[in-house]
Amino acid sequence: MSDCPIDPDQFTREGSITKTYYRDVYSAIEPSKPEFSQADKVTIITGAGNGIGRAIARSHAQSGVKGLVLITLTKSSSEETKKIIQAEFASIEILALSTDIADEKAVARSFDAIKEKFGTAHTLVNNAGVFAPGAAIAESDSAVWWSDFETNVRGTCHVTAAFLRLAAQSPEVKRTVVNMISSIALTPPTLSSYFISKLSVAKFTEFVAAENPHVSAYSLSPGIVLTSMTLDSFKPFAKDTAELTGAVTVYLAAKRPGYLNGRHLSANWDMEELETRQSDFASSDKLKVGQFV
Repeated sequence: MSDCPIDPDQFTREGSITKTYYRDVYSAIEPSKPEFSQADKVTIITGAGNGIGRAIARSHAQSGVKGLVLITLTKSSSEETKKIIQAEFASIEILALSTDIADEKAVARSFDAIKEKFGTAHTLVNNAGVFAPGAAIAESDSAVWWSDFETNVRGTCHVTAAFLRLAAQSPEVKRTVVNMISSIALTPPTLSSYFISKLSVAKFTEFVAAENPHVSAYSLSPGIVLTSMTLDSFKPFAKDTAELTGAVTVYLAAKRPGYLNGRHLSANWDMEELETRQSDFASSDKLKVGQFV
């Protein structure tokens, strides 16, 4: 056993492009600030049944959103999040839906329900994801390996396409898509399917931005949050709060920063510092696939 103490900030510090990094909500991105108000807007969140997804839902509730759509695999988990949010924010209209996002027809039915209740939606946070059991590539079962892509990539595509079709019915309204990815600069052995699927989502985000001028799209790493998916080897470093991720999604929905459109960012990075460095991104492909810092 090594006597070297573990530095819980090691990966966060090494992956930060800003001088300051955060592991919890800070003043500049507090969701309840008036400048981040989402009044009269509707936010859709997949994977909203617990952990990061539930924290994202609460952050948007804090921003005064008119409506929340909670999409989870099971009805019980979406209803549980709905109950928790409504206990604190009674005025928010909440639609809880159980949907297998890998099933295109199921996604279509859910968006019919969204249209019927709210008419439209303004922000989509694609948080739903799965994590196949780890195995070296040479030893992996191809069906198990591919299962990460069925949800993380295909499912994200299904939901995003349905959101864009709904948005097209009122193109004058500006929309935001936030796709949750991971610390894709890492290459942990045996975890190829998960990390490659999340890298695919980052490139997918670039296409969403390129094809839809009225939509701002971002791929966001939540940092290292302690959830049911956190591997034992990462737990000593899992000091990021789910609330930090939630606050950053509100920031992106409210400010829709053009200089980050189609790009990857981390919830840990200092948003105020990034704002002062807009020129760094305006004429470059920084923070896009192939140019990750």
